[in-house]
Amino acid sequence: MNLAITNIISFNLMILSIPAFISIFFFMKGKEKTALYLLILSAFLLRMYLVTLDPYLHSWDERFHALVAKHMIIHPFKPMLRLFPILDYNPSSWCCNHIWVHKQPLFLWQMALSMKLFGVNEVALRLPSVIMGTISTFFIYEISRFWTKDKYVSFLSSLLFAFSFYQLELTTGRFSLDHNDVAFVFYVTASIWAFVKYYKNNFSIKWAIILGIFVAAAILNKWLTGLLIYGAWGMMIIINQKLRNSKRQYFNIFISVLVAFLLFLPWQIYIKANFPIEAAASFSQNWDHITKVLGGHNGSTWFYLEFMQTAYGFYLIPFFILGLVSIFFDKKVDLALSFSFVSIIVVLYAFFSIIVATKMPAFTYPVSSLIIILISYGIMKFLSFINILTQKLFDEKTYKYLFIIIIPFLGIYSLNPREIEKYRSESNEFREAKINNTQMYKNIPDTIIKNYIILNCKRFEDVEMMFYTDANAYQYWPEKKELDSLKLIGYKFAAFKSHNKQKLPKYILNDKGIKIIDKQLK
Repeated sequence: MNLAITNIISFNLMILSIPAFISIFFFMKGKEKTALYLLILSAFLLRMYLVTLDPYLHSWDERFHALVAKHMIIHPFKPMLRLFPILDYNPSSWCCNHIWVHKQPLFLWQMALSMKLFGVNEVALRLPSVIMGTISTFFIYEISRFWTKDKYVSFLSSLLFAFSFYQLELTTGRFSLDHNDVAFVFYVTASIWAFVKYYKNNFSIKWAIILGIFVAAAILNKWLTGLLIYGAWGMMIIINQKLRNSKRQYFNIFISVLVAFLLFLPWQIYIKANFPIEAAASFSQNWDHITKVLGGHNGSTWFYLEFMQTAYGFYLIPFFILGLVSIFFDKKVDLALSFSFVSIIVVLYAFFSIIVATKMPAFTYPVSSLIIILISYGIMKFLSFINILTQKLFDEKTYKYLFIIIIPFLGIYSLNPREIEKYRSESNEFREAKINNTQMYKNIPDTIIKNYIILNCKRFEDVEMMFYTDANAYQYWPEKKELDSLKLIGYKFAAFKSHNKQKLPKYILNDKGIKIIDKQLK
């Protein structure tokens, strides 16, 4: 049974990859636009398929993002985790509070808009991530094409991203910070793309403004790391004497930064004015990420270098090193962009590795587009070395055949279908429990949802129940004195049976006024 399920997933992944594999032949025939369109089509289809595989909300942190986004459909400027708190809560406790400004709002607005259009469900909330991942495939092609001036590197970069296991699973919500990180990486990548267009179009003020808009969007997803592209811009000015002496450059960067600040500051002012306690706690937590280990997310100085194996694949890391070193010695590659882009990679990794105490996997993922391009450049450089060493065996045509053969293998390796299958097998007891409990929450009768406060959901799954229904649910229960007081003012309570280690106290079990829900949570 398990084998049949995983075989179906693997088979479907291969079917949806067909346009990408066909695109290789169009690419080799010089029809690059057609090839890119087919590759983007596969990128979209893979993402759309994967977001349908998990009929529940992932624990960290998709369920919290989903619930806040659901409430934003009606209250876009009042981010709320719990609509009607009747039990005491800590305003600074992001998992269990009322007003929720723990994250910046843009990705939540996107999810809310999608659910307004397509209904409150898992696929709708994940759809913006599908779209952003698909568009990023195009951005990466464009960035690489202008930076490396190598169509093979550009095509390979887009393909590796289109098939990227880590990015795909972020899109499904499986990995921590899920859609927040997808949106953040998208807008940072968009700002890098806008910078390339600015550079390519003779430092046009139009592209400086567009860059500022994308920077603001990045910050409105995940705070000030969104300013990263200005580091690349600054490096380009530093290494180029002509640009250092150009008043136009300083004016353009000033306008770009001004646009960014004018767009992202109003929300910060708004939440400070309207939700001062929660906003102060959120800004304090941003600083605490730097100075303290939060949530048990610790790690060594090498944490992010080790994480690269998960994000890009262990066997591709040597090609990244080769690309990182060799790109400075290729006369065809734009040297100014190489210094600019490599500098922000180094600064980002150094900052989060050495200075920041809390280690979260995707903190360095915003530069994934640049790292994938360097991996692709390293692969093509390696193939060129093989070609030089075997000139008597490989003519140009045979070398192209070698490229055609290796690309599908790299795509499948990047996709990592075995890991996708493994997580979704029936032997994954955690996943099966999530599916079971989700169905139970969805099927609670409306008479209970509308008339009772529901207690004793599984740990943090009160969030999921409130997403799927209009219930007011809690993972715990109040003390007897508080419960009696709430009953006196008219509140009625229901509770799930004891489950796992959560044993209902006798004062609830023996209270005939409390309805016990006869469903067993796993």
